[in-house]
Amino acid sequence: MSQRRKTGNRKTASKASSQNRAAKLTHPVLALLFFFVFSIFGLRYVEKFFDGSPPQQTAPAVADKSSLADKSAVVDKPIEKRIRRPRVVLIIDDLGQSREQVDRLLRIEQPLNLAVLPYLPYSEYAARAAYREGNDVILHLPMEPKYSTGYTADDAGEGVLLLGFPIKRIRDEVRKNIEAVPKIVGVNNHMGSKFMENKETVETVIKELKAQGLYFIDSLTTPKSYGYSVAKRLGVKTLKRDIFIDRSKNHSKEYTVGQLDRLVRIAEKNGIAVGIGHPYPQTIDALMEYMPRVAKKVEFMKISAASLD
Repeated sequence: MSQRRKTGNRKTASKASSQNRAAKLTHPVLALLFFFVFSIFGLRYVEKFFDGSPPQQTAPAVADKSSLADKSAVVDKPIEKRIRRPRVVLIIDDLGQSREQVDRLLRIEQPLNLAVLPYLPYSEYAARAAYREGNDVILHLPMEPKYSTGYTADDAGEGVLLLGFPIKRIRDEVRKNIEAVPKIVGVNNHMGSKFMENKETVETVIKELKAQGLYFIDSLTTPKSYGYSVAKRLGVKTLKRDIFIDRSKNHSKEYTVGQLDRLVRIAEKNGIAVGIGHPYPQTIDALMEYMPRVAKKVEFMKISAASLD
């Protein structure tokens, strides 16, 4: 055999040997690569064939439950509004002159709002007894009426606010009156048909009440009163009277019952109604008889508990 043929044979054998070695190395590498890819992507899908369950899904967040609760609450709100009873606020003015009047009123189990005049013999007793029984105590703040027996408006009572007072004196008098009646959470005007028609003086009073954290109820002793509108504008919790439930010492119990019926109808129409009465014996008799009878039909409320939005 020639030398050239021998050399060619050796080269061919060497090339074949190299290819065999490369093939032997390639197979394990491919196997390792396949195993790596399988371990990452395929293992979780293989598990489902062993245990028959799909890959585990992420549990819903707690926020989803609260979201459902919120939706439920939104749905329930209109229902709550539909079934809410009409609200009736009853205010009894002019307390402080008689202990017996207070004791009789406090035998009524439904909530009342007792408006106490300052500087009377039983003013402090009325306020503390009403507070102890869980009723709202209101300062019945004396103000100048249009028609009075003298220029000092003495018939409005001690501590009366007069239009002739400087602004500083009005503020000082309001503070003194507040201090004279303990446990108050609000104020309404006693008389004041003249005083309440003056916007500047009304603003002075309402600003002082706001500073002291007290609400204001406009007794509407004049249709031109600025009390309710100014309190609204200044952000003070406020209501205004719808009707008086009595007239004078000579009215009958039946008259007050009729007025209470009227008050309930106003509450049914508007959602809330405010009635103001006085501690006359026949008025108290009417309240004792009437309020328990309609307690399931309407909700008698303390003003401090009423939502006035």
